[in-house]
Amino acid sequence: MRRISRILVLVVLALVCLIVFCMKRYVAQHEGELFHNVIVLIPDGCGVAHMTVARWFKGAPLAQDSMDVSLVRTFSANSMITGSAAAVTAFATGYKTWEDSKKAKCLSMRPDSLLLPHAQELPASVQWRPAATVLEGARLAGRAVGLVATCRMSHATPAAYASHWHSRSDDNVIIEQMVYQNLDVVFGGGFRYLIDVDTEIPGRVFKGTRRDGENLYEVLLSKGYYVISTKDGLYALESSIRKVWGIFADGHMAHDIDRQLLAPEEPSLMEMTKKALDILSQNPKGFFLMVEGSSVDWSSHDNDPVGVVTDYLAFDEVVKATLEFAKSHHEQRTLVLLFPDHDCGGLSLGNWGVESYAFNPDDMVDIINKASLTAEGVEVFIRNSKDNCHPDTIKKILTQYYGIDDLTSEETDDILAELSDTVYCNLRRIIGPMLSERAGIGWTTFDHTGNDVPMFCYGLSRALQNIDNTEIAHLCARALDFRLGDVTERLFADAGELFERATLTIDTVGVQVSNGHLVVQKNSKRAMFPFFKNIMIIDQDTIPLEGITVYSLYAHKVFLPKQAAKLFEKY
Repeated sequence: MRRISRILVLVVLALVCLIVFCMKRYVAQHEGELFHNVIVLIPDGCGVAHMTVARWFKGAPLAQDSMDVSLVRTFSANSMITGSAAAVTAFATGYKTWEDSKKAKCLSMRPDSLLLPHAQELPASVQWRPAATVLEGARLAGRAVGLVATCRMSHATPAAYASHWHSRSDDNVIIEQMVYQNLDVVFGGGFRYLIDVDTEIPGRVFKGTRRDGENLYEVLLSKGYYVISTKDGLYALESSIRKVWGIFADGHMAHDIDRQLLAPEEPSLMEMTKKALDILSQNPKGFFLMVEGSSVDWSSHDNDPVGVVTDYLAFDEVVKATLEFAKSHHEQRTLVLLFPDHDCGGLSLGNWGVESYAFNPDDMVDIINKASLTAEGVEVFIRNSKDNCHPDTIKKILTQYYGIDDLTSEETDDILAELSDTVYCNLRRIIGPMLSERAGIGWTTFDHTGNDVPMFCYGLSRALQNIDNTEIAHLCARALDFRLGDVTERLFADAGELFERATLTIDTVGVQVSNGHLVVQKNSKRAMFPFFKNIMIIDQDTIPLEGITVYSLYAHKVFLPKQAAKLFEKY
């Protein structure tokens, strides 16, 4: 009897342990901790009103309407109204940072202080220190990583996932870090930032911007990347390809509706996304992918309803494609998150001229549908016209490309006056509001707003509540089973602490054009760590590191992977 009792006790204990294990696993999975893939979709610079207008224009539900939805708070470290750099830093790293023209516009760098939600100075040990991103954590975990956007790839949203710097405008510094981050897929614009000012690339009509003596186009080729620059090149990529940079424009890519007339060689956002999914999903450990519909924000800055609806509906096709991928790949549990970085323009469906209770969708849709270009595209045609100072030319272009066939003399005068300003001319912000007024769409600003934005989710068992944008980073990290704090500790150790018994020399000459390096000297051993690269040079040998070396301009410190100390001692 005693023996049977003991066996029963052991069986019961085993069952309890099994139940507890299964419950923990179930909870972990449904808290978003155990996903194979994470896809982040960002329609830059928009809010609920943009989505509402796009839905009416589409005449059917948006793809995102099938997803769970919650709200995200967007304020930055220094303002209720954030910019893209601070916003993306928050949901890439889990930290608030500054975006201020006088102090700093940080990309995945901790600030020295916070003004919101409560004023406080941060500990000296973290001030102006790089913070690891979800993308970097996913890469360290062996997953494939990719960035897709219609902006130049050194722009704030993709840049904050793969670079660390105090100024979002230093494109050459930013793109160098991205080239040395070992990303698997990069699709977007910004070719000029890869090449030197004196280097000519066959088939390109522009010159580069780099002044550091380095041709990053050649660096990518030497690293085994396929580098493509046309839609045909994208189509020709074989499914066996694992590493590719597709840079399809000199700077930003064209708006979706402008592409056929102004940039026919560029692929669409959906075409880039589908190809990225094909490549990244070949990794058996899974992947992290960020896709940004960059142009919605620019059209909102212009108060241009044409760009808003057409670029958002192009983004909607991406949402549809990613949801189809997630649902069709049952063997790969995929989390899909969709959220803007911030609202922009203060758009409203309805304005002072609209009769509120008699506003029919056709009243808006028919007016917007007459346009075949965005306000930005129309500006290009006006600027390139030989006789753009003549009122009849202006009226003809506005009628043909923007659907405004009743341009008033006052509106014509406004356009001509703007054209005459050779310093600050911005025709888009003159033209966009003209069509908005006719379509019954209102705006409060040409800039961002501090509104909460929606977040749509597919994959979690329950919808999230109103969350801060910093919580998105930790949600993604849990989904891929790592802690961002651990990744920061691993990738960004203070060189002064890492090499305590060595002599360190920091050379910052030319750092803002991406030059500069750290030299570590210990007895007869000497190593050099070039800034913004993932290499250590000892004697004539170049040794790869698992992360990039980052110089913090404001802290005057160098941060690099902990791995570097072991490699230095071992060499």
